[in-house]
Amino acid sequence: LVAAAPSLASRRLTAGLTVAQADSEFDLTAVAAKRAARTEAGDVAISLTDVSKVYSIRGSGFRSTPFTAVDEVSFDIKRGTTMALVGESGSGKSTVAKMLLGLEKVTSGSIHIDGQNVSALNAKQLFALRGRMQPVFQDPYGSLDPLRNIANTIAEPLVTHHFGNRAERTARVRELLEQVSLPWSISSRYPGELSGGQRQRVAIARALALKPDIVVLDEAVSALDVLVQAQILQLLAELQSELSLTYLFITHDLAVVRVIADEVCVMNQGKIVEAGTTSSIFENPREQYTKNLLDAIPGANIRLGV
Repeated sequence: LVAAAPSLASRRLTAGLTVAQADSEFDLTAVAAKRAARTEAGDVAISLTDVSKVYSIRGSGFRSTPFTAVDEVSFDIKRGTTMALVGESGSGKSTVAKMLLGLEKVTSGSIHIDGQNVSALNAKQLFALRGRMQPVFQDPYGSLDPLRNIANTIAEPLVTHHFGNRAERTARVRELLEQVSLPWSISSRYPGELSGGQRQRVAIARALALKPDIVVLDEAVSALDVLVQAQILQLLAELQSELSLTYLFITHDLAVVRVIADEVCVMNQGKIVEAGTTSSIFENPREQYTKNLLDAIPGANIRLGV
């Protein structure tokens, strides 16, 4: 349990390396350097430029008050890397994810995926884009349909996007279960019969069904205990290495960010207050808000997980 707990002393996970096994040889700087060598300069998968989201909050009578949930947010995510978007609850992280996925409309600014402006896409183009960009949600108990068995749950995106025939979809589901280290025997079970960690693996398998380039993980490990969390984080690192996935990892837990992210953007009240590589944010935070988030990590002064 102690070895599995992520902390300020933890190092960036890589394929084949567990949290308990990580050491200074595999720190973020080395991993980032190797990945930069494989990624062409300027090869940006996701680009947000001055993105804002303003809601109208209904008041008394016919009056409404504008509320700015996201305020001129800008960042780029290079292909095959992980960007962590961190901040306290209500800072606007999930709203950014919803706009990226096309679930919310951008009030101002632009979001580009591989050079395509998401706001300018028609319904058919947006549907095609969603096949290449999939979410994994926080709650493995609420994000799966309790009335669908595991095979049908994972196959749902394949059916929606008209992938192959029944035999081809079954073969793909079998492949996905193997990728997330789950046995085929659970395919006929229902979500209520699985543990939290197994459900989250199923959610990840479903997200990977259409072989996406981008995965948006919204608090994907925060509901799990530290042992299962360590397994899921290791799985995500291995899948990224194997499939060259680009992750937007949304979380409030900076200790988890330490082991999974290459770059970090810190959000507060809808704005990005600090951004940089994971090592620079952790070792030399400039903003007091970032320092407060780091100080709030349980056991911040105890070196665990090395």
